[in-house]
Amino acid sequence: MYVKEAEFHELDTICAIGFDSWNNGLSDEKYLDECRGSEKYQAGTWYVLMENDDILSSLIVYHGRFNLKEGYFGIGSVATPYKLRGKGYASHLINLVKAELFLNHNAKAIFLHSDIGHQFYNRLGFVSVGGSDCMYISHDSSKFDGVLPTYF
Repeated sequence: MYVKEAEFHELDTICAIGFDSWNNGLSDEKYLDECRGSEKYQAGTWYVLMENDDILSSLIVYHGRFNLKEGYFGIGSVATPYKLRGKGYASHLINLVKAELFLNHNAKAIFLHSDIGHQFYNRLGFVSVGGSDCMYISHDSSKFDGVLPTYF
């Protein structure tokens, strides 16, 4: 298994992974059209966990947007194909991306919005931001400064 930045031709596959959770009642094609045209999805960098030519999990990383201060990153749209869920692929991807951001991009903190319950992300070191679905992890265990990203 390895992590890489997603390639353009993989974006439809990545979007389709989240269809069962985020389709809001749209048909497959309308959902993909919305994903393709999404400014939010075009604003970040997609990462995928791969094995051979198969995408095992995906997520998007934001930087410099959504009120994220210098050195702060946001993770969003964490998804794993339905048949592969529960095997640890999303956890593995998040941990690899966290390490990359902290080691090679001088991240001070990483935020995410938890719409699945906080327990999953707590196990990965993220802590809740007072009563919200926003969570974060910091590189140096610094305390949250109270400024929430606007997207999360």
